[in-house]
Amino acid sequence: MVEKAPSTVSSTPSRSWKGWLWDSADVSKEERKFLFKLDATLLTFGTLGMLIKWIDTSNITNAFVSGMKEDLGLYGNQYNYIIVSWTVGYIIGQWPSNIILTRVPAHIWIPFQEVGWTVFTFALAGAKSYEAPLGLRFVVGLFEAGYWPALYYVLGSWYNKRELGKRNGILQSAVSIAPIFSGFLQAGIYNGLNGHGGMAGWRWLFVINGIISLPIAVLAFFFLPDTPGTAKPNWIFTERDIEIARSRMAKAGRQPEGKPYSVKTILGFLTSWKTLLFTLIFTMQPFGSQPFTSFVFWLKAHNKKGKPPVYTIAQINEYPTIGNAFTAVYSLTCVWISDGPLKGRRWPVILFSNMIAIVVFTLLVVTPVIGPFSHRAPLYIISSIGGSMVPLTMAWMAELISENAEQRAFTAASMNTLQYTFNAWIPLVWFQQIHQPFVTPGNRAAAVVAGFNIIVFSTIALLAQREKLKKKRNNQVVDAVEEPGPVTPSVKSEEGNEKALAVGVVAL
Repeated sequence: MVEKAPSTVSSTPSRSWKGWLWDSADVSKEERKFLFKLDATLLTFGTLGMLIKWIDTSNITNAFVSGMKEDLGLYGNQYNYIIVSWTVGYIIGQWPSNIILTRVPAHIWIPFQEVGWTVFTFALAGAKSYEAPLGLRFVVGLFEAGYWPALYYVLGSWYNKRELGKRNGILQSAVSIAPIFSGFLQAGIYNGLNGHGGMAGWRWLFVINGIISLPIAVLAFFFLPDTPGTAKPNWIFTERDIEIARSRMAKAGRQPEGKPYSVKTILGFLTSWKTLLFTLIFTMQPFGSQPFTSFVFWLKAHNKKGKPPVYTIAQINEYPTIGNAFTAVYSLTCVWISDGPLKGRRWPVILFSNMIAIVVFTLLVVTPVIGPFSHRAPLYIISSIGGSMVPLTMAWMAELISENAEQRAFTAASMNTLQYTFNAWIPLVWFQQIHQPFVTPGNRAAAVVAGFNIIVFSTIALLAQREKLKKKRNNQVVDAVEEPGPVTPSVKSEEGNEKALAVGVVAL
């Protein structure tokens, strides 16, 4: 048995204001260098990829209103069917993708997905009939399906409790920030290239989006790290870096991949309270985001035919971006508070935000729909406050399912699958376009669901606390955040499989 040098991984919680601002300020020089490499690769290319994915997901709408409708004769419900085809592909691809991720190195599988949706985005530029985008968007959905949960899974495999919330927040901020400039990007492409080379502007949208996506995918192959359990030394991460990563995750109780899949295993995931409750939370996620979609319709509803417009076209398109900016800033503020002053606790901020959401949705119900900007617009702007808890929810899930990498991957896919499944029909029932912005029943339902979320999140917190106390009674707790202690060096067994002697359980 060969003993390695003790790890210098820090276990001291952030106590200084610098550590609260950025956690690496409180760790050793060696660990700080390691975290810099990790942030510069995984966080940078993950966030860029998320940004590109959002643009490639939404470009069909920009193309439709920029000439595709007329060129392909999409005058019926064909557009809706194209959107549904993408959604079906996205839902189908979730579980298989994340199961594959636990067996195929992340630096191969994630860029493969990016290249896949890029190729078929290029192909959309050549569409000649309605059937082409219908089929191509289904395949784009298949390739995009596993990207979001895959990145959250990989982040949860590298970062500990004092770090994960911030990184998840930065990753998710791409979803909020993208709409702010995506429309301007698509408009610039159309205005600058429409008719160039004999090709319509809407076709150029797909070409340019593909040109932007491809280099990000190629670079991700070289820069994205695998998970600590499967990583091998390369030109960025040394053997010592990987040893530090595995020691850190052992201290956090985060187990690597390797458990076999079976019918019994999958049934175990499906009956686990952690998988069930976190998935249940995400089935209700669309209710938290739908009230904000009414903002643009509310602005437009003030303009009456034959009268001077109350809001210009530019204002109708630009004012909703204030809501996107608020969601990004608020979400990042919350993850910083959770990782720092709250020492990794997720539930206080999550419950507070859902309580505010109840108030906002209730005010949207009782406030007159058509009225001054100052009476209703601020409610729309902050209405996604509950939905902005996605990064903290994903971090909490990863921390509570530390002992089983396969279950973490499965649960992340389950959460996203059910979210999109419900997102496909909730707007059709509660937030129909023909009723916008007069969707009071939908806002009332959103308030009820926010209250339901508080009950579910509280249940998760109580069950997690009970589990923590049970393990503590069995002397299994070494909390990397609140009970600092030295990291035990790792050893290699005769079979060559590295195991960590330190056992950690993430605190509530």
